[in-house]
Amino acid sequence: MKSQKKWPAPSVMASGLLLALSFLGYIYYPLQSLAVAAVIFGVPAILVRSVASIKSLTLNINVLVLMAAVGTLALGDYVEAGSIVFLFSISQWLESVASYKAMAAMSSLTSMAPQKAITAETGDQVDVNTVKVNTILAVRAGEVIPIDGIVVEGKCEVDEKTLTGESFPVVKEQDSPVWAGTINLDGYISIKTTALAKDCVVSRMAALVEESHKKKSRAQTFIESFAKYYIPAVLLISVAFAVIPAAVGVPNVRHWLYLAIVVLVSTCPCALILSTPVVIFCALSKAATTGLLVKGGNYLETLAKVKMVAFDKTGTVTRGEFTVTDFQSICDDVSLGTLLYWVSSIESKSSHPMAAALVDYARSLAIEPVPENVEDFQNFPGEGIFGKIHGNEIYIGNKRIGPRTGCSKVVDASDMSFLFNGIPELIIGQCRSRTLKTHVTIARMV
Repeated sequence: MKSQKKWPAPSVMASGLLLALSFLGYIYYPLQSLAVAAVIFGVPAILVRSVASIKSLTLNINVLVLMAAVGTLALGDYVEAGSIVFLFSISQWLESVASYKAMAAMSSLTSMAPQKAITAETGDQVDVNTVKVNTILAVRAGEVIPIDGIVVEGKCEVDEKTLTGESFPVVKEQDSPVWAGTINLDGYISIKTTALAKDCVVSRMAALVEESHKKKSRAQTFIESFAKYYIPAVLLISVAFAVIPAAVGVPNVRHWLYLAIVVLVSTCPCALILSTPVVIFCALSKAATTGLLVKGGNYLETLAKVKMVAFDKTGTVTRGEFTVTDFQSICDDVSLGTLLYWVSSIESKSSHPMAAALVDYARSLAIEPVPENVEDFQNFPGEGIFGKIHGNEIYIGNKRIGPRTGCSKVVDASDMSFLFNGIPELIIGQCRSRTLKTHVTIARMV
């Protein structure tokens, strides 16, 4: 994709500057001639596009604008000619900026997956496009999975939000499928690739979006068909305004020539022709960056007739972030503030999405976590975390972490006030030989 310049072409900016200076002609008349220079700087691009249009035996808006500019110059209205050329050139640049931004948004899909991968056997970093099927790759905690595959060694939790919209991390262990563009939150895994980089799910998504941009909607097809007849009709009407009065000897022919140019400029279908494809293009690209894939402009138009929408998964209409709505301790000899301080300090060392929610909740109650006081921090993918703080050994996690605590009894899920997919989010703490039970309500932020 070609880079987009921040500013219009130098010729367009020169045309605008000269046009602005020509307005001083109302104070000092000779300065109005600068508008001619404005036309000279701005018209070449329009002329090139007009010639190309005529060569293809079609008439487009560039031809109308060129004729309007030439006719206005012939009438001696230099400022008007300069205004026509400059405003049209700026509108073309604005359209290209909008199209570029939409294309850049669409291309961000392809950048979801990294361009480099690490081979598990040698530890070398290689280009993902050179990785073959059944190659064993290494993915460390915090890294983005480069290619679709299955886990052959290790265990971790993966954030698949960018691909599926699911905000809750998914546990991955041996034989679990993983997808390019998703993030390994914790743990080390080795994966065996099941596809080439170009055939990964995220690459197919990008191809689908790019293909959707090439499909014209019914409205766009109609407008383009309409323009094929509309532009020649406008041209004929304009010529009629100029030729017929002169042919029949109507006085003040200059007035009719001026009206012919007004017809050319005022009926020029710039907005009609340019707006529809740009709007659809931008809408498709913006939808793609938010995880919504639309197969074409026709489907966008169909949405206008939709009366009801059913969403089949969480995270689709939510922000995909977590917030703590309630935190209670069932342990009588440990205060809520102390327990929250322990939990938030240990969680501040974790990269789990829910860790941030717990830390933010503690700070909202004026409890500042101190991760420096946490010793021997350990992470158990798919289970939880462990840390020592002020001599207290604290386990935080779901019920699968229970055996690690050495507790004779694991907190039952029925004791919890909130379950997520049947698994309590925070169920066990161990302070020396005591077991701490904690009610925690964690919800998605809408």
